[in-house]
Amino acid sequence: MRLYKMELYKICSRKMFLFSAAATLIILLLFMYMLAVDNYETINGVEYWGLQAVQKNREITEEFKGVLTDEKVSAIVEKYGFPSGVKEDYGRFLDRNYLNEFIMKGFSDGYFRAYDDYKVATHTNPIAETDLGKASAATGKPLLLEYTYGWEVFNDVLGIGLVLGMVFILLTLSPIYSEENYNNTRQILFTTKEGQQKDIAAKIAAGMTIAVCVFGVIVLLDFLFVWSVFGLDGLDCFISQVLENAYVWDWNGYHNTSTWSVQKYLSFYLLQGFFGMIEAAALSLYFSAHCNSPFQSIVASAMGLVLPVFLNVIGRDNFRGIIFQVSQLIILLLPGIALMCLVPDTLNKTVVRIGKILCCVLPVLIGRFFRHVFPFYYTVPFMLIMNGASELDFMQVRFPWIWWGIFLFVTVVTILYIVCSWRKYKELS
Repeated sequence: MRLYKMELYKICSRKMFLFSAAATLIILLLFMYMLAVDNYETINGVEYWGLQAVQKNREITEEFKGVLTDEKVSAIVEKYGFPSGVKEDYGRFLDRNYLNEFIMKGFSDGYFRAYDDYKVATHTNPIAETDLGKASAATGKPLLLEYTYGWEVFNDVLGIGLVLGMVFILLTLSPIYSEENYNNTRQILFTTKEGQQKDIAAKIAAGMTIAVCVFGVIVLLDFLFVWSVFGLDGLDCFISQVLENAYVWDWNGYHNTSTWSVQKYLSFYLLQGFFGMIEAAALSLYFSAHCNSPFQSIVASAMGLVLPVFLNVIGRDNFRGIIFQVSQLIILLLPGIALMCLVPDTLNKTVVRIGKILCCVLPVLIGRFFRHVFPFYYTVPFMLIMNGASELDFMQVRFPWIWWGIFLFVTVVTILYIVCSWRKYKELS
């Protein structure tokens, strides 16, 4: 415990940690502030801005809160009308509020795609004939009307926060081993009574503690912000009622992620984000143990996190092209390289070489053979925190275990990176 506290203090006292933490917090708070003040609503000809607009929308929604009926839809239109005002380069109707925009999008013949591509609603459609109504009937879940904008904000803030948190973890954990390699203090630590036995475990425990705490702080700040400004109503609504540009999908009898409740969707997203952050932390520890300076470690960790996603994005125009294929295989190449350190050096040199080659080649071959069954791409930390659940809907119908398989794979890879960082740093003693 003493070594663990020392390692934790060593990480938290570094200038890189303090500057990175301050920058991450400032950016996240500024983003929250923008989401809080960037609200504009019109209610019966009266304009409201910022927090007042949020409060007024919550007030008018409270009157119609509960199970949505055709009578409520008609009453909302009669009281607030359909939004109709447009302005060049403005992405929404000017005279909208939460209720009339919700009715226009889901229960009328109106739409707004751009300031020069819109249609002002002229009538409402029966709920039973709408996508949300059909989804409600097919899934047996009630169609609720509540003020759900806060959960859209929660989702947006969580996405930005996790990206910032991942960068923070990369900058913070990369020097854990590599700084001592750079300063040549590793040998001194290993000559102490507890150095070789316990110091490596303390470093790993401290690093993973930082990762868990970063995730917890981001989620807590996000939740407190939404709770204090927007309220927590709407957890039982369909997620397609919440997310911007989300649609209700009718495939699989409406049993897909678009008809998940907000609570289920965000809980799953939090689980994805947690696994993504932990895997990123383990990868940073792995490269830190293999690099001779913090700068090298940061660069290597950044490449390991970003390169698969970057190659995938630029290669998606041609799924059979070399760039896209490399983006898929490199995901398994990194764990394969990590496996090399598990090959005992005490064996015959030829056997060791063959073993290390197999460690690199076999994972790549397995990935190529199973790539149509298992989406290895979604085990990358960036994809986990960017919430790709809906993109795997089609695969989940055929392979219901797909996401639990992803979480298991990420867990195994995370443990592998941690064990290999341990062994590599110990070998240098």
